[in-house]
Amino acid sequence: MPRKSSVLSISLPPDLASNLDSAARKEHRSRSELVREAVRQYVLLARWRSLREKAALKAVEQGLKEKDIERLVDEERSARRR
Repeated sequence: MPRKSSVLSISLPPDLASNLDSAARKEHRSRSELVREAVRQYVLLARWRSLREKAALKAVEQGLKEKDIERLVDEERSARRR
C-alpha cells in the first residue's frame, strides 16, 4: 500500500529547532504537525499574494482606482447577501 504522505528531512538552526520543540510541548502537538501547519499557511499566503498581484495588474489594465475596487467589492458582497 503506497504512503499517504511524503517524508521530508529539513535542517533548522538550533534556536529555531528549540523554539519548535517548545511550541510543540506547549501545544501538545508533534513537530510534524506544527511544520505541516506552517507549510499550509505559507502556501495559502503565497497563493493569496499571487492572486492579489494578478488582480492588481488587471485593475491597472482596466484603469480602475482603489475607490473603484472597494466599490466593486462592496457591491459583490451586498449581492451575495441577498
